[in-house]
Amino acid sequence: MGKQKGIRKFVGRTLLALMPVAAFLALYIAVDPFKVVHSYDGISIAPGETLERMPNKRYVAVEGLKYYNPTQHYDSFIFGSSISSNFTAAAWAKHLPDSASIYHFTAGAETLSGIRDELRYLIDHDIPVRHALMIMEEEMFTRPKRYEEMPFVPHYDVSPAITKLHFHRLHFNAFRDPYIFLYKLWPTQRLADKLVADGKMSNIPSGRDEITNEDSSRGLDSVILADPETYYGDRMWLVEMVPTPDPKPLSIDDEAQQTLREIAGLLNSHNIDYVVIVPPQFRKSALSTIDHAVLCEIMGDERVNDFSGDDELIHDLYSYYDGVHILTHRCSQLIDRCYTRRH
Repeated sequence: MGKQKGIRKFVGRTLLALMPVAAFLALYIAVDPFKVVHSYDGISIAPGETLERMPNKRYVAVEGLKYYNPTQHYDSFIFGSSISSNFTAAAWAKHLPDSASIYHFTAGAETLSGIRDELRYLIDHDIPVRHALMIMEEEMFTRPKRYEEMPFVPHYDVSPAITKLHFHRLHFNAFRDPYIFLYKLWPTQRLADKLVADGKMSNIPSGRDEITNEDSSRGLDSVILADPETYYGDRMWLVEMVPTPDPKPLSIDDEAQQTLREIAGLLNSHNIDYVVIVPPQFRKSALSTIDHAVLCEIMGDERVNDFSGDDELIHDLYSYYDGVHILTHRCSQLIDRCYTRRH
């Protein structure tokens, strides 16, 4: 009898201890702070969302594709990290058939394995991929798989390494951040300033287009072009950036080579017309000659457009928002140069 009473007491205390967690979980589901619980309705992930880590951009890309593809019938896809966002659909469309329907299948801190999994997802779901534009900055060849970070964890429908439980655990834990929690319930300027200072929030409104999933920074272009001295004067760290030395270490190791071969295999076996761009970065030296040769050997010399050593662009401060992300009109010029080369 005493043993049963002890068990009941233990169960009762356990349930009591779990009540706050259960209540917080119910709140997470009801509030859906990162827009990853309730079904996507085409407007819930709206342009102008200012919380940098809300929502997960990998999730946005997949759910937006599911929602709009039945009416848009996408067949042309831009792959890459945030750098690829400024390679706009309009700039690429000039070089594609009039019937092409373009979608940005992009993600923050994209990896080679992420591109491979996204391409495989499209093929496995019978979504025709006729054209692909792949933006592969050098960091992508060495970027780790950030499966434990909420902003970068892949969608569970795309990555075989991620379960739905794992995905939501990361987002639930992020909601437990007291400042994010309070901001989502009672947004104030004071909380916003705190989140901006901590790097958890951006005060630059998104220019995201729901249908193309394009999230470019083109809204800043006119500001920069009209008064570049003021814009860059507020970014002296960029003006004073020290050039990277040569020679550079190799970036494409055996694992990266294997993933590139898998990507090339999917592209070629499904007769997908594709272009690879290695973009320049401000005052960064070019991709090593060995890495360049490996990339061309795997992806095809006629497909690879390596601008990492473009002498004009790597020294032109006014071509960048922040030294990495290239101004939209410059990205358009790079696309034009790719297709001029092909012809």
